[in-house]
Amino acid sequence: MQMPVKTFRAALGLALGAALAAAGAQNSAIASKPATIVLPRQVVAGRSAMLAVLDARGALLPGAEVEFRGGVKITTDATGRATFTAPAEAGVLAVQAGGAKATAAVILPPENSPDGVQITESPQLISLHEPFTIGGTGFRGEAEGTRAWLGEHPALVLAASPVALSVQAGPRTPPGVTQLVIEAGGRSPGPVAITVVSLEVSAEKKQLAPKEKGKLAVLARGSELRLEVEVRNLSPDVVKLPDGADVLRATTRGGAENTAEVELEGRRAGDFSVSVRLIPPAAGLPDVDAARQKLVAAKRIAPPAWAGRVESLIERLEKNPQDELKVRRELEKMLAEKPEGEFGRLIEAAWRILLNR
Repeated sequence: MQMPVKTFRAALGLALGAALAAAGAQNSAIASKPATIVLPRQVVAGRSAMLAVLDARGALLPGAEVEFRGGVKITTDATGRATFTAPAEAGVLAVQAGGAKATAAVILPPENSPDGVQITESPQLISLHEPFTIGGTGFRGEAEGTRAWLGEHPALVLAASPVALSVQAGPRTPPGVTQLVIEAGGRSPGPVAITVVSLEVSAEKKQLAPKEKGKLAVLARGSELRLEVEVRNLSPDVVKLPDGADVLRATTRGGAENTAEVELEGRRAGDFSVSVRLIPPAAGLPDVDAARQKLVAAKRIAPPAWAGRVESLIERLEKNPQDELKVRRELEKMLAEKPEGEFGRLIEAAWRILLNR
């Protein structure tokens, strides 16, 4: 019988009601030590921005004093967040709270910024228990100005600037493919496809005797893709990972039972703890999801003779994104048949994305 293993990373699954609950328990929360400062990746010089402070349990921390380089200090409000004005000059913004530190790039206001709200960068995969970053334009740098949803479930905007957001999925968000919706100032650029992954950790035994071997299982819910995860040993005096590593990476097998197994060895009797996090796909590779979206658009207007072929390529990219080279070759064959009009342009666009140019 498998026993659950403690995972402190799971504490980062912030309930949207946690901010309000924190306000009611402010005195006890203030005594907590800041563990993480969440900043937007980029802030705009001279414009408003918002940060958040989390405690060691991953809960928003009211009353935390945050110090900026140069000595300016601000304090998080009852929601564990604080609004500030970014420095007037481009450079690096550095902040600290207790032993926690964070930095963000300060950029000059974009020239000829488009009207409205746009999402220019979003992840294909996110972890249910970890914040994720969104890039774009037209966002607001305060809590009330920008809202986010994953499907029908509200998400929490932890940090914000006009060009970047840090968002945390709500704890009731179901794993799987969903739509990310961002609204700023009453405007929304429309939904973006995104896959939510929940990582669950279990072990054959709750404790291991010295030298006893065991296995740790990481189950990824929400995706049948092969995923890379990082496993961190939080009890190195109780158990050890292969080669004595404190941190290692493992790859899930894919499919319906999308698991990865990690070997353990006992060092002394006692409960042990690990944390597990999702490793984002490597940058610089073809944007498979963007190519898939082009094919989805092409399918809507596909002539009857082409619809089945496009559908099969969409399914292949959804089930096996690593087959992008095979899909690209199929698209090359289709382009050789000279598809016409907007349909042909979408097929070519998908091909160019997979060509990574």
